Amino acid sequence: MGAEMRKFLGIVVLAAGVGALVYWGAKDNALDMQNAISERAVAAVSGAVHGVTTRVEGRDIRVTGLADSDAERDALLSALNGVEGRRVVLDELEILPSADPYTIAGTRKEGQTLLQGNVPSEAMRSVLSETGAAGVDGLTLASGAPDRWETAIGAGLGALTQMDEGSVSLTGQTLRLTGLVDQPSDRDTLISSIALPDGYTLQNDIETRDDGEPIAYNINYDASKGVTVEGKLPNGLDLAQIGDALGVSKVNGNVTTAMNGNPSTLLAALGTLKGWLPELDSASVIVSESGTDLAGVTTPGVNAALVRESMAVDFADTVALDLNPASQSVQAGAERVNAATGITEQFQFGSWLPKTEFSPSLASCTAQADKLLANTKINFLSGSTELGPRSQRAINALASILSRCVRVGLAAELGGHTDNTGTGNYELSAARAVAVSEAMIARGVPREAISAVGFGPSKPIADNATEAGRAANRRTTVRWTQQ
Repeated sequence: MGAEMRKFLGIVVLAAGVGALVYWGAKDNALDMQNAISERAVAAVSGAVHGVTTRVEGRDIRVTGLADSDAERDALLSALNGVEGRRVVLDELEILPSADPYTIAGTRKEGQTLLQGNVPSEAMRSVLSETGAAGVDGLTLASGAPDRWETAIGAGLGALTQMDEGSVSLTGQTLRLTGLVDQPSDRDTLISSIALPDGYTLQNDIETRDDGEPIAYNINYDASKGVTVEGKLPNGLDLAQIGDALGVSKVNGNVTTAMNGNPSTLLAALGTLKGWLPELDSASVIVSESGTDLAGVTTPGVNAALVRESMAVDFADTVALDLNPASQSVQAGAERVNAATGITEQFQFGSWLPKTEFSPSLASCTAQADKLLANTKINFLSGSTELGPRSQRAINALASILSRCVRVGLAAELGGHTDNTGTGNYELSAARAVAVSEAMIARGVPREAISAVGFGPSKPIADNATEAGRAANRRTTVRWTQQ
């Protein structure tokens, strides 16, 4: 090969090498430019609400995904058109449907919240999922949420979780909260804790189990009608408990019940009152913030002053007591079923006398009188002939028995008995027997059918060495004979 040929081949090889270098240099430069454009495109759409995707092909930018609105799409395209080095922008964006009105609602029951409605972004869906609410996956992705929507619904859901049950809805810029709390103060505290952004309004439809009014109520007893109750009762007290405490089956009333309060003191007072109801025609227990008042009217024939004094001792200043004698006249022959005793009574000789239903005879009259005096004693004040405050029911019942028995020709010997303590027991027992006989005569028993005898301590029925025995020996007896 000649020198000329070698020179030619060298030139060819040199040219080929230079061309290859130029080709690879151009290719590397294109890749660098594409990468640069790609980086700029990603940065341009980084603020997209729904995270759109860009892909650079050469110097062309293809954009796909969801735009929140026409305005956001225009803004994204404008940003991409401003990317240095791009040739064209290929728009493959979809516009997210808009909700109007924009609504989300949550209901809470048994400690679980269920969401329904719209959500503005998948990012917000993830945030709502972290609350533990159900239904988040079913929320409809939609645009149109007002500014600071997430703050408003966050405040609403936060309030909802403080209630056992309720609902919250955010429609546009109106937040509505419904539900149930214990006290008005609880509702006020809950509402004050809700901080809404400017422009948002709150509709409060929260109800309370308690009206917030103080506990105050009246328990009214009438011997002819039973018990009626009005007002607001403490927690744990109902009409049945009131009736049980008083021993009265007929209890009616229109009451509400507080979320707080303790009925134990009241029930104890009613238990004390129960023992006095047979001596009363009516009674009113008035409970308020200032305390408990008890007003009453004694049944005819009862010594009201003596009953008042004894009741005051029993209640030990736990109630303010106001007791008065019966003032209204009752027609002779009127009947009632006594609500406290369940006994049918007839008004005769100024007293309510039990109606007795038995066929009188020596045996039956003895049995009736003995049973009565064994179960209901005729008591006297200590060392006195004055009947005790709870003797009225026994006196009236005995008068009913005697009135029926003397009509068939029987006569009653009333015996007074004492224990063996003290002196003058025979005189005292005789005077007490006379007091009982006078009470019988005042209730229509003919004087000629009654006699009174004082036996003092001579006929004990129990051991006088014990208080229980002495109490048993202090008694009234009836012995029947033919007139």
